Amino acid sequence: MCGSAATWTERIAPLDGGGAIRRQRALAALLARAPSPRLRRVKAAPWPGGGWRLAAPDGLRFARSLDEAVATMTGRYGPLVAAEPGDASTTARLPDDASGHALAVWAAALRHAGFSATITTARFTLTVTPSDVHVVPCGSGPPPETACVAATAGARSLAGWLEVAAGLRGRRTGPGTR
Repeated sequence: MCGSAATWTERIAPLDGGGAIRRQRALAALLARAPSPRLRRVKAAPWPGGGWRLAAPDGLRFARSLDEAVATMTGRYGPLVAAEPGDASTTARLPDDASGHALAVWAAALRHAGFSATITTARFTLTVTPSDVHVVPCGSGPPPETACVAATAGARSLAGWLEVAAGLRGRRTGPGTR
């Protein structure tokens, strides 16, 4: 199931009771730390039926899905995530306590920022490219010991953005800070 914005996010974390609010918190955390100062002025709120309302200084916008909302914000105001200059790492461990909803928001941010990455967890393998997201359930082999991200470069700083989305890094720290 790839290509559909609703199906891949639902496969990572179904929108059960409170799921939309958990996604909104993850998106708000990324907006607060976004590389683009213009994005920090955008507010996103879940809209009934799985959509999003985006309030920005230049007006309101509506998106039918999380993926469409991130695409709209990235296209108008800049990417939600960025790799740090000089980060040549190709793999990085992901935080164990990041929710599936934070992972879905982060994956959408990676996709629309133009990154290609493979995320491996105990439940699935997620392949993110600028043109698509593809989720495959874990095979019959043993699950990996830790969740990780693999990218051509910048894996450590990209993993740091998942920590931001999951609320595991404070407002005064971010990717690249200790």
